[in-house]
Amino acid sequence: MAAIEKTDHDVVHSEDIETHSPTNSTVVDETKAEYEGVRDERTTPKAWLCIFFLVMTFGSPFWATPTTAAMSSQLLTQLGQVELSAWVVPCITTCATISILIFGANSDLFGRRYFLLSANLVTAVGYIVCACAHNTSMLIAGLSLNGFGSGMAGVALIAVPELIPNKYRHIGVVLADGFVYVMIIIGPVVGRYAIIRSDHRWQYVYWGGFVFTMVAFTGLFIFYQPPKHPRGVPWREAVRGLDWVGAILFTIGAILVLVGMVYTSYIPATDKRVIICLVVGFGLIIAFGLWERFSSVRFPLCPEEIFSSHKGREFAVPFCLTFIIVGFFYGTAVIYPTMLNAFYIDANTSISTQLLLTLPANLALPLGAMLLVIFGRKIGHWKITMIASTFSLVLFGTLLAMMTPYNKVTMITFVTLSQLSYGWAAYLSVTYTQLGVPQTMLGLSGGLAGTARYAGGAVASACYSSAISNGIAKKGAELIPKAALAAGIPQSSMAAVSAAASLGAAALEKIPGVTPQGAEMVGTAYKYAVAYGLRNAALASMAFGVVGIILACFNEDIGPKMNEKIETFLENDALAEKNKFH
Repeated sequence: MAAIEKTDHDVVHSEDIETHSPTNSTVVDETKAEYEGVRDERTTPKAWLCIFFLVMTFGSPFWATPTTAAMSSQLLTQLGQVELSAWVVPCITTCATISILIFGANSDLFGRRYFLLSANLVTAVGYIVCACAHNTSMLIAGLSLNGFGSGMAGVALIAVPELIPNKYRHIGVVLADGFVYVMIIIGPVVGRYAIIRSDHRWQYVYWGGFVFTMVAFTGLFIFYQPPKHPRGVPWREAVRGLDWVGAILFTIGAILVLVGMVYTSYIPATDKRVIICLVVGFGLIIAFGLWERFSSVRFPLCPEEIFSSHKGREFAVPFCLTFIIVGFFYGTAVIYPTMLNAFYIDANTSISTQLLLTLPANLALPLGAMLLVIFGRKIGHWKITMIASTFSLVLFGTLLAMMTPYNKVTMITFVTLSQLSYGWAAYLSVTYTQLGVPQTMLGLSGGLAGTARYAGGAVASACYSSAISNGIAKKGAELIPKAALAAGIPQSSMAAVSAAASLGAAALEKIPGVTPQGAEMVGTAYKYAVAYGLRNAALASMAFGVVGIILACFNEDIGPKMNEKIETFLENDALAEKNKFH
């Protein structure tokens, strides 16, 4: 089966078969016949309507992430169990990492429809649990369901582009994130306003997500009828050939690794919980890789042939590049808000100013994606633009290492340019992964690319958070006592001063012997300690970035693959007969 699919891929995507294989007349004739009716193919109004609901489905789980992140500190104070704050966002990415690989890959066997409908239902239940949460554990449970639904909804990232011509594949990838852009921009604003009062108004944030999700579910249920067998395999046969062992190994291994990395953000890396999680988790991931490579399972989650195709340059390189680009992006995503809270926002900063400061990063990302949509095809030279956007991302992201507590304009400029570059690089890398496999394995591509996105973010967030916290602790232990002694603060208050340094001037002035001038000096020392920690994170991101630039240079040019062909048509719409499998 795998051999047949690989041959189909070479036929569909190789533009020079006729030139270099003139003796293979049968293959050439089949290729010509396959594309004979391409001029009649079009994206119908019903397909566009389904695209709209697919975009809603992909975006609906994401609403919980920016809103919860914006109000998490105040919300957890209301709900209690503040010690669980480190799990609020990682619980989403951990669950999404697992579900997107398993369900994305198997959507090739069982169709996209039921996975996407299930994604909406799981997400809706998650929002209900979050809205009804009366403690932090319940909130995290709801967010975990949300993350699980988010991974399943990742199938939409492949379902949207396959309904439009291949030449617009990059636009389809960007379009799938359409509602995500809106949520990135307005989510932090809504979250901050919702938590201002202590009247449980924050619950409406999650009820809003529930309504949005159910609208998406209803639209897909009525209109979206894609092929039931995208890979041409009967369901019973698919069930018998499922990669059950691989799914179990990957699920347990990924959970343990990601949990271990979250642990490192608030307990020492030498703690036995960290070591056990990471050692056992990575052991299972290695076992998963060996199983995928050497087992005889019929429908593996990671088929060896797509990774080895064209010596890895067709899919393996773009897959690794996607992981690295997202990992680098999370460096900026962690550094910038930490910078804002430590340097530019205090108790006297107005809400309007706080919200304004969130816009440079939040607006630059979708702007970069829009530039890809508008100019990507006009510029062409896809490999060159992939290298250029990756280089720009790495350059401006690494330049954040120049930060001090007082070069605000420069840092905001670098953040904006880095996020702008990410908007182009991230979606182009996903386009590469989608065009690096045959259509019958597009779900596998989407599942693996989605895993790279979520896992890259989870791994990077843990690394950056550890670099920042360790840097602050190291430099703070050096600078804060010196500043306190210089300000005339007695030695007996030193421990209290070090503990309160991150809480601001009001907390410091409550300590015996601390004057307003002393509080200001200690606060300044703490800011420089934060700058040191953030600088460490920015420099650490360079390791991701340099590897990413090298990988971008090994990509193939995808220009010949971006043709007029539409890969999938709705079964309840015109042109359904053009589907290869039904």
